[in-house]
Amino acid sequence: MEDIKGVLRNHLRERPFDLYVAFLLFLTGLYSMVSDTWPEQSHSGVVSTLIVIISLYYMAASVIIIASMSCRRKNHPVLALMGEMYGWMFVSFASFATALMYLGSTIYATPASWFAFGVMEVVWIGMCLASGVRFLDLYNVYRGLKR
Repeated sequence: MEDIKGVLRNHLRERPFDLYVAFLLFLTGLYSMVSDTWPEQSHSGVVSTLIVIISLYYMAASVIIIASMSCRRKNHPVLALMGEMYGWMFVSFASFATALMYLGSTIYATPASWFAFGVMEVVWIGMCLASGVRFLDLYNVYRGLKR
């Protein structure tokens, strides 16, 4: 019971939404690897391979973020700061790759619904920007500690 209180005393109580987003990204990566129809049903082996690579990237970044948020900051300060900082950077790059993949899919076939395509594009670009801002925020904290 003391361990659970220690975890909640760290980053999780301060930023539960970060944990929630990291967990959802992990589930997104896992689901896109096991589902045949989501994110898209592609007939190209290259696109399927890219989807699996990006999914693994999301899952790895999410595990890093969750591990860094649940560790004790006083005992593992490097993991707590660097893990979360680089985890959000990885999420930003993976979201950018996903947005580019959605945009590139319009070259081969027009989307069935332009509205759904636009919403998904906005979601992935928004995730890229939000996680990039979070990375830069943590990077500024790190730069402040170095001085």
